[in-house]
Amino acid sequence: MTGCTGVTDGMELIVNPPGAGQIAECQCGNNGSVYQSGECGSPACTATASATQSRPVTMFVALDRSTSMRRNLSSSFDDTINDRWIPATNALKAFFQDPASAGLGVAFRFWPLDNPGPCNETPSCPPAGGGGCALPLVPFNGAAADRLMEESGAMGDQQEIKLMQAFSSFPTPTGETPMYPALDGATTWAINYKNAHPEEAVAVVFITDGVPSSCNTVPNAIGNLARNAFVNHGVRVHAVGFGNSNTTLINLIADQGGGQAYNLIAGPTLQASVLDALVSIRGEARSCDVAVASAGASDPASVSVVYENAAGVETTLTPRAGLGSCGTGWYFTDATHTTARLCPQTCSALRENPGGKIRATVPCAAETLSPITTAWERYHGVCPPGTKARWEYLTYRTTTPGDSSVEFFVRSADDTADLGAAAVTLAATAHATPADTQVCDGTSTPPCAVDLGALPGAQADYLELQVTLNPTSDGAGGVQVQDWEIGYSCPDAE
Repeated sequence: MTGCTGVTDGMELIVNPPGAGQIAECQCGNNGSVYQSGECGSPACTATASATQSRPVTMFVALDRSTSMRRNLSSSFDDTINDRWIPATNALKAFFQDPASAGLGVAFRFWPLDNPGPCNETPSCPPAGGGGCALPLVPFNGAAADRLMEESGAMGDQQEIKLMQAFSSFPTPTGETPMYPALDGATTWAINYKNAHPEEAVAVVFITDGVPSSCNTVPNAIGNLARNAFVNHGVRVHAVGFGNSNTTLINLIADQGGGQAYNLIAGPTLQASVLDALVSIRGEARSCDVAVASAGASDPASVSVVYENAAGVETTLTPRAGLGSCGTGWYFTDATHTTARLCPQTCSALRENPGGKIRATVPCAAETLSPITTAWERYHGVCPPGTKARWEYLTYRTTTPGDSSVEFFVRSADDTADLGAAAVTLAATAHATPADTQVCDGTSTPPCAVDLGALPGAQADYLELQVTLNPTSDGAGGVQVQDWEIGYSCPDAE
């Protein structure tokens, strides 16, 4: 037994071939294991598919309350039956009351409305900073107690109560469409909040049915408000438009703001469409989902979801049958068993303790594991006029035991429609041997970064990254990707 690391007196090495004498619990990887006291198994035999960092999320929602929001399908105005105001407000109410919104911080205001500060049409713009438009009708200050709570049948969620009361306090839309000061106010509030809470994800949700009617109506000026929030302060701006809204302007706001654009159709489907948009935005702003390795689909009972706090202490979370069975813990989102979702109460609790990570782990099966390839992750370089995005570096952290590895692939294009046909380049490979490249970031010795600028297509508006996790040749798992980061600059356009 000389040279067998970890083997001591009283232990036997079991080669456990199939047959009548096979020991059932020794089926991991290559069927070899260390046996002692009637127990066998390889502690390294796990396949970890994904990890995500939990953090609080806060939104500033700004809803258009102009007269046109009362328009119905016959092009007339109606205070009780219309295809814009009622569907939009009902969608927002449903979103705020959705148990899956538990843990969200929400500040809210209507525009135009001179409450709690002036935010109305005027030929001249208010001072920079949004003026009264930056004052929310329903404030939010970051307190954990004011975040939306999981539905429990009792009206104990004070923030939800305030949001519901806002809709009944100002039921009749009226006024023009002062889009520039409204967006200036929304982004100003979000920027100030982000500066005070840098650990949080902060976003603006801007909802309108029209086009700018006063103050600064130049599309690029409005888009620059969103760009400043995103590029200079890390606040994403999402735009939802319908009715008479301008598709080009809605796209511009979201594109410059690093967010999503939703151009919807007013009418019977609007309520569902607005709610779907809000759910999508919520999902981008925060993720309480974690991908499960494909092996977990065949044996969902074997999947474990583990929370690791900022100090490195791990807790295995309790599996639940579904959202309806939630208290604390997690559940599968659908029958494919490829995504685990934290229960709202657990998600909310973890967001109050920034720096934690979540991972889903699947014990390896009796046969050799197959490589796992993620979906393409898209990045958009937003640069000022006269310059063009240049992708500069990739840093990452992985765990690759034995001869396993993680491969990072990239492709780029100036138009999202061209990404599918773009050339795919292997940017980096993480492995333990022959050289240890498992970690490549500022903590490496020496510090490390993959030079994306040296790869083909480095100067392009869009870049996509795909990751392949390759298991060890003997079928053992344990391959992990903890995180990665991509950076870009904005040199003069060539």
